[in-house]
Amino acid sequence: MLDGAAPEAELLRKNRRRNPSAPQSGRVEPLEPRWLFSTYYVSTAGLDQNPGTLSQPFHSIQRAANLARAGDVVLVRGGVYHETVTPTNSGTASARITYKPYGSETVTIDGADPVRGWTLSSGSVYRASQAWDLGDGKNQLFVDGKMLNEARWPNTSLDVSHPALASAGSISASLASAGPSTATLNDPKLTQPAGYWVGASIHIAPGQAWVAQTGTVTSSSPGSLTYSYTQMDRTYEVPKGGNRYFLAGKFQALDAPAEWYRDAASKTVHLWTSGGDSPAAHSVEAKARQYALDLRGKSYLDIQGFRIFAATIVTDAGSSNLRLTRLDAQYLSHFTLQPVGWDTPDDSGIYLAGTRNELRDSTIAYSAGHGVMLDGSSHTIANCTIRDVDYNAANGAAINIQGSGHLITSNTLYNSGRNIVRASRLSACRITHNLIHDGGLQTTDVGGIYAYNTDAGNTEIAYNRIYNLRTGGFGGVGLFLDNNSSHYLLHHNVVWNTNTALKMNDPSRFNQVYNNTLAGGGTSLAIYNNRDMTGSVFKNNIFTGTAIFGAGATRSNNIYTGTDPRFANAAANDYTLLAGSPAIDTGTVVAPYTDGYAGTAPDIGAYESGRAPFYVGATAPPIAVTRNARLTIQAESYDAQNGVLNAGPIIGNTGTGDWLKYARVDFGAGVTSFRARIALANDFAGKRIEVRTGSPTGALAGTLITTGTGGWATYLTESATVSGLRGVLDLYLVFQGGEGVANVDSFVFA
Repeated sequence: MLDGAAPEAELLRKNRRRNPSAPQSGRVEPLEPRWLFSTYYVSTAGLDQNPGTLSQPFHSIQRAANLARAGDVVLVRGGVYHETVTPTNSGTASARITYKPYGSETVTIDGADPVRGWTLSSGSVYRASQAWDLGDGKNQLFVDGKMLNEARWPNTSLDVSHPALASAGSISASLASAGPSTATLNDPKLTQPAGYWVGASIHIAPGQAWVAQTGTVTSSSPGSLTYSYTQMDRTYEVPKGGNRYFLAGKFQALDAPAEWYRDAASKTVHLWTSGGDSPAAHSVEAKARQYALDLRGKSYLDIQGFRIFAATIVTDAGSSNLRLTRLDAQYLSHFTLQPVGWDTPDDSGIYLAGTRNELRDSTIAYSAGHGVMLDGSSHTIANCTIRDVDYNAANGAAINIQGSGHLITSNTLYNSGRNIVRASRLSACRITHNLIHDGGLQTTDVGGIYAYNTDAGNTEIAYNRIYNLRTGGFGGVGLFLDNNSSHYLLHHNVVWNTNTALKMNDPSRFNQVYNNTLAGGGTSLAIYNNRDMTGSVFKNNIFTGTAIFGAGATRSNNIYTGTDPRFANAAANDYTLLAGSPAIDTGTVVAPYTDGYAGTAPDIGAYESGRAPFYVGATAPPIAVTRNARLTIQAESYDAQNGVLNAGPIIGNTGTGDWLKYARVDFGAGVTSFRARIALANDFAGKRIEVRTGSPTGALAGTLITTGTGGWATYLTESATVSGLRGVLDLYLVFQGGEGVANVDSFVFA
């Protein structure tokens, strides 16, 4: 090795492999630098004083990252690594540095540290010392890998995307010309005595509820409270009756299971577990670091196959040609205090700045802010699942796009407090073949793909399926080109179950809208104010609802309400056009999608002239996204089910014959083990979870015989041997043995 860590025999072996003419015995001849590639090994059982070989590995990934140079490989043995990894060196175009798990072992880079030493405080509340403090609103506690709620009112479940909120009866606001404004909120459900909430934080989506913000309670009494806050827009975002809110930051709010509170003065954390038992029986961790990987200023690195927990990945303008693949990242960022809800930190998700960086084949879940933030130029996000983001209801998104030349393709994006894809200050980007749904879960006036105030430089938005965006206020929109958005190309998108399918707030100039099926809940096309659409073209679109056009728009060969386009089954959201449809394609030339990532799935659309079939609908779907069997699959992310109960982050009510389907699971060259995080009472042990393919009665790959975990809220990992799983298959988990087989949190294969 370059650092002398490998014995001469190992160096000679590598030399022979790379240069057959090298000496076969005797002393080691000098080698050209390009041949001197090293492999470093890391293990939780190793020591950083070791040489980093397989038999004597390093203890930390950082130790290997200090040494790895162009062409080197860092192999990490299975285990949990509590560190921020900051590589010292970059690779080169011809000799990248690779970081990945050893074989099929599971490696987690963990941003949280264990909390131990629990003693009973009172009732079901336990306490322990937690010396580290990330600051108000930034601390985060996990029990058995799940984030619990900081003590709050009203109480809520662990489903971060669908929180329980109170509703203000009335609010009177006093807007200050300088400094904080004040508001008095009335709610008869505030039954606590006078002064109870003084000093608490209030988290509220004010006015039109575009974003949420936080303020500080200055006085409280039964039925009302007064708080100070920063006034945002003075027209649309003034607090008013009906606004939804919650209160936090007070110890007395710790009044229910699955809640915690940290006292900064005593550096003590108080916890009420989901089951009310001692935290000592569980794995309890508190967030300690913001970043799992700090790649600022680095280039030509391959980061493959890691689990990232309670932390994220950061780059900067000097980062380039990074490849992040097969990552399973959960709980990327956390914050609860946001005086101005529009100010979401760029690094609250995976932050890709610089040039030509890639994120592929990965799962991103749970972030108070963004899932991924793009800045710079020519990045790629492909075949990723990004979900449950912006749970703090600020101006976050699954993917937030700035910069030029980015490609966002073949992703599944869902569950966002506000927008799902947000675009601003961008140019010449492509957003194609994505499945986008369930946005605006906590705010209003949102978009599945939302763009604002940008000349987009012919950014292409195509072949996306967008649905389930319905909100109050100005509503939820599938494709939203907000004020002063120009030079977008929108084609072959299918939108349904939204308040509005396409909204183009003025001025909306020089946009091209071709071959889209726009099946909003009543309005297919809307525009605001003076309706300036100078230079915009609408051709070959289907508008199933009201369509409002502005001045300067050109229209031809569109189908409107009152004409049956002959969908295959619109009630089932199948917008395929049947033979004999009156829709026609007049020869609009839109180049087919050819970036090479789409695989063999056909595009939606026909480009011939005349009365060629107008395949706008979903017969040829966006690229079928696969799940990586070696990355954790959340049980509730099923594609179909029979008989089970979806309780947010878990699946329950499982009994004989019930099943869960997970489409297109990629087992690669094959796996041999199935591991599931399950919970069940001890007297229900001995039932079965069958792993099958193709159908609920398809080929049996293996069977997990359950063992009692001590209770229905106590989750442990149980495993079974499997065989015959390779390539891409539809996976079924089938429950057998009677009622109460198990509650299932997640599973993974290895």
